[in-house]
Amino acid sequence: MALDPAMLREDRLLFWDRLLRGERVDPAECRELIARLAHDVPPEEKSGCILLLASVCLAREGNRAMRRNLRAALRYWFSHSGTKERPETFDPRELQDGGLETVAGLYLSWPEAMLSVDGNPDDYTAMKRLERRLRAKCVEEWERQFNTPAPDEIRERR
Repeated sequence: MALDPAMLREDRLLFWDRLLRGERVDPAECRELIARLAHDVPPEEKSGCILLLASVCLAREGNRAMRRNLRAALRYWFSHSGTKERPETFDPRELQDGGLETVAGLYLSWPEAMLSVDGNPDDYTAMKRLERRLRAKCVEEWERQFNTPAPDEIRERR
C-alpha cells in the first residue's frame, strides 16, 4: 500500500499539536508512524520525523521543567511559521492550552514563549539546554530507527 504524504504530514502535525498543548504522547505511537515512512521519504523529511520522535521522548522522559521548556521552545519555533498575525494587545499567558492554530503567526519572543507556559521569561539558558538534549535525543533516535549513524546536520549545530 502506497504512503499518502499528505496523510502522514497531517498525522505528524497532530502529534506536534498535542505536544504544544502539553498532552502526553506515547513514543510507541510516534515510532509506529515513523516506521511507516522510514525508508520512503527524502532525508529532510526523515530529519523532521526524528525531531518529532525526539520531542515526544523528551516530553515523556523529562522532568517537569524539561517538559515546560520543551513546550515553550515548540511554541517559540512554531509561532514563527505562517503569516505574521499578531493582535495589538496580546498576553502570552492566554496561550496556556493553545495548539498549532493558536501560535502560528504570533512570532513570539523567547520571554513570551516562557510566559505562555508559566516559565521564567529571563531564563534564556533554558532553550540552549533543551536544544542540547534534543540534539542528543535526535542522534539516539536516528540510530535506533534507521540503524545508521545520524547525519552530521543532526549531530552538529549549523
